[in-house]
Amino acid sequence: MTSSTLPLAPETTTVSGTGACAETTVGYWPWATPTRTTRTPADDGWVRGHDPRTVASGRARAQDPDYDGWLHHVKAASACKHPIRLAGQIHVNDADGNRMATVDTEDMPDGAIYTPCGNRRASVCPSCAELYRRDTFHLIKAGLQGDRWGVPPLHEHIAIFLTATAPSFGPVHHRVVKVHAADCRKKDGCTCRSSVCHPFGRTCPHGVDLRCGDRHKAGDGQLGQPLCLDCYDHAGQVVWNHEAPELWRRTIQQVDRELRRLGRVHGVDLRRRYIKVYEFQVRGVIHYHALIRLDGYNPDCPEAIVPPPAAITRDMFEQAVRTAFVKTAYTSASHPSNGGQGWHIAWGDKGLDLKHVNAPGGTVNLAQITGYIAKYVTKSTEVTGLALRRVDDLSVQVHGDPGTHLGRLIRACWDLGEHPAYARLRRWAHQFGYGGHIATKSRAFSVTLGFLRMQRTIWRRTEGHPHTWDDEQTERVIYELGYQATGWITTGDALLANTAAAMARARNQAGLDALADELAQQRTATRSLAA
Repeated sequence: MTSSTLPLAPETTTVSGTGACAETTVGYWPWATPTRTTRTPADDGWVRGHDPRTVASGRARAQDPDYDGWLHHVKAASACKHPIRLAGQIHVNDADGNRMATVDTEDMPDGAIYTPCGNRRASVCPSCAELYRRDTFHLIKAGLQGDRWGVPPLHEHIAIFLTATAPSFGPVHHRVVKVHAADCRKKDGCTCRSSVCHPFGRTCPHGVDLRCGDRHKAGDGQLGQPLCLDCYDHAGQVVWNHEAPELWRRTIQQVDRELRRLGRVHGVDLRRRYIKVYEFQVRGVIHYHALIRLDGYNPDCPEAIVPPPAAITRDMFEQAVRTAFVKTAYTSASHPSNGGQGWHIAWGDKGLDLKHVNAPGGTVNLAQITGYIAKYVTKSTEVTGLALRRVDDLSVQVHGDPGTHLGRLIRACWDLGEHPAYARLRRWAHQFGYGGHIATKSRAFSVTLGFLRMQRTIWRRTEGHPHTWDDEQTERVIYELGYQATGWITTGDALLANTAAAMARARNQAGLDALADELAQQRTATRSLAA
């Protein structure tokens, strides 16, 4: 089944969630530029900043007798910016496999089923990205705290949080705050006084003075930009991004070797479980945030999650991890542009930023580290100031500007990608060579995102009574659905659906706040009686 994907909605509309098949008006064509630029409410009927086409389509939908049914039908994707519309049939079978009923999407509102796009990037779909972040939050929390979904309590397990960065590929403008104010809130943009960027330097062979006496502010456009574009090793950076997943794989294998050595010294068996996410720095290179948990080993039940022996301390675990990161290094595949040799791939020489989680007297607790890691799964290259999709032969001419730092990174990916060993650089040129997953983890660290999605499905299908769910029910509903289109049919539909979702979130939050107040009053009353 196919449908037109032309953007029939005006590109200047500000309605969130406008789909690919929106309404049109007489005399208006989507590829034509309106000659009239001055708008007044009296002239063209703008209402509260919305296009009159949006208001008209929204009013028409709201006046439809089946409006309540439509609103309930799109509830699952009402907050999504670009929902997916599916068409086809749904068959319901009994326990013996006999077909009991068939539901056709043609009989449903709009002739389709709406499902969220599921995009993890907040810049693409804030609603789906927030759901992805919350799932990741609970996944990490289960791996640190346990005592849920079949995972045992993990309070006796040792865990460390580390940040592994890339080496330097040339001096860039940076911002370093050595002393923060007492009321500083870094997550909202630090306003503390920073150190001088590069107080000392020399003149490079290209005649550029490699010094900067500025104290950069947060969000300064110069941050991450090389002091000299010609001196900066753009090829080395994109190759490091390209090799980062392999470097991590070798590093975690070396961690296993160091733990086996540590275990042999003390006569015990140790296991490590981890979860990691990547984050782009402003200069366009990634670094990893990883949470590594140390477990013991039960020979009678190898799959069991047991605490490590008491003989193993946090300092021993930290030393083993640090040693593994120092030892791991290798040479990448050869390339003609590098003199027929490969690049040296290793971690940065500034060392690991490593902290113990929930250690006595420590500064990192479970709630902080869980929220800190989960927030990065909704981000991509936005921090660099460039957010692209795939780069092809045409777009590389536009985005691969040799006069900019990011343009040179994209061009380096494209040029180096001609070699068969580095063909993936072209595929991931829009991410400056990095093509790994946003988050990876050990199997036994926690549950999976698929498990969490299944739990959500069970909750919805049982209407909040998951104890009535039978696993055989998954085989009784057969979906024969195909892709129809992406996006809301009209901008008015997007406005109504997103507004309904916002009101539902507000009601839920009000209920949670009322429950919290009631619990607080009960605790206060209990303390008063005890006193």
